[in-house]
Amino acid sequence: MERNPLFPLAAFALLILLSVFSLLGYLLAARRYPGPPPPTGILVETEEGPRLLRGRLARTPEAWARGLGLRQEGLEALLYLFPEATDAPFSAEGYRFPVVVAFLDGEGRVLKVAHLRPGESVSPGTAYRGVLEVREGLLALRPGDRVAPSGTASPGP
Repeated sequence: MERNPLFPLAAFALLILLSVFSLLGYLLAARRYPGPPPPTGILVETEEGPRLLRGRLARTPEAWARGLGLRQEGLEALLYLFPEATDAPFSAEGYRFPVVVAFLDGEGRVLKVAHLRPGESVSPGTAYRGVLEVREGLLALRPGDRVAPSGTASPGP
């Protein structure tokens, strides 16, 4: 029985092809999960005057689910902005510290403020387009205050 002389060449080519596809898969997977974006400044205008907080913008439900009380980073605030209004409840389930949650309208005005301890949740009772989450005791928020992203924040102390 005579062996086909192209068999070793075909096996070698298949091995090379599999190696190339494995490398491409690895590169695509590494590109798919980039690190978090750099902290941004969040400008909060209250009756006491403007205050710039070091925080992050969260634009996806997955980022919203990873609230301030669950993150390992030393951030002062998280700002969630939604493409459409929602009235979904906000939960501090699994949080390690209390937070103040401000529900925002489409223009960044505070509609309602809630103080949550770890494990608590709140239903705002109104439609909102964003949420500002701040560590408890950092800032006194009231309805009517304004919130806006302001660019890259300087590194904190």
